[in-house]
Amino acid sequence: MPLSRACLLALLALLCGGAACTRNAPLENAVPDRTTRAAARSLNVAALVGRNIDQVRQRLGPPRETRQQAAGPEPTPEQLRSTRGEGWINTFEKDGVTLVVTFNARTREVNDLVLVGTNEDELLRRANLDFVNDDYLVLPVTNPAEPSKIMGVRVVKR
Repeated sequence: MPLSRACLLALLALLCGGAACTRNAPLENAVPDRTTRAAARSLNVAALVGRNIDQVRQRLGPPRETRQQAAGPEPTPEQLRSTRGEGWINTFEKDGVTLVVTFNARTREVNDLVLVGTNEDELLRRANLDFVNDDYLVLPVTNPAEPSKIMGVRVVKR
C-alpha cells in the first residue's frame, strides 16, 4: 500500500510539473492581447460613443456633407426651426469605413453611429467594437429588400 501511494504521488507531481511547464512555454503563433490589437487600429468607434458631434468631428475630421448641399453639415436657421434640430446627419469616411452619425443640432448630442457594410464581423473588428459592452449596444441594420442580410451595424449609447 505505501508503495502504491508513493507511485501515485510521484505520478501526480509529474503531471503537475508537466502542466506548469507548458503554461510557461512561449507560443510562436500567440494571438496578441486586446490592448495590442486595439492600439493597432486607428478607427475606434467605441471611443466615440457618448461624445457630442463636435468631439466626433474632431476625431474623424470634417463630414462629407458640404455647405452647398441642401442638407449640409449643420442645418440652416430655417431647417433648425422646422426640425428643431433633431435627426441631423453627418457622414464620415475613416480607414475605408463609412460612418453615418445622427445627432441633435441644438443639443449637439449624438443619437447613434451607423457603420455601413455587409460583413458584421469585419465592421466590428475594424471599428474596435464588441457585441457585448456595458457602454453601448450594437444592433444590426437589416436590408429592407433582403431582411436576412445586413447593411451595417448601429451603435447606440446605453
